[in-house]
Amino acid sequence: MEFEEMVKNSIIFTRAQFDNAKDAISFLAQQLKDRQIVKETFLESVLEREKKYPTGLQLGKINVAIPHTDTEHVLKSGLAIATLTKPVMFRRMDRPEQEIPVSIIFVLAVSNPKEYVKFLAKLTTSFGNGGYIERMFNAQQPKEIIEILKIIFGREAK
Repeated sequence: MEFEEMVKNSIIFTRAQFDNAKDAISFLAQQLKDRQIVKETFLESVLEREKKYPTGLQLGKINVAIPHTDTEHVLKSGLAIATLTKPVMFRRMDRPEQEIPVSIIFVLAVSNPKEYVKFLAKLTTSFGNGGYIERMFNAQQPKEIIEILKIIFGREAK
């Protein structure tokens, strides 16, 4: 199942610091590449897509961004997440002319085109439920975020 693979291949950094969105995306994409989850072309494709279709989501006091790209740049499904000590600016998905401060970044690598929309929908739906975003933001250890992801995607934490 795609969701299990995404959670299994999660790379998580809590309390990270970056100067800007590009630096954050570049770092997280490199982590995916280093683990042979994405192809060499992944980073450039994510950055190009972010210019055309920004991924910042305004949720309230803790905003998120979900940079991603087409499945052709992915070897296997995975997810790189960073919670930030200081927000970086991303353009809004729904109002691209506006920038918002983002405190959690999810860089998605989904290998199965059929699962892509389902995964995004499940993740974004979770943002309004159960205080998941606040719990992720306050997590001190990556394993805490893994536990939350397992809940979001309907898998009991083991």
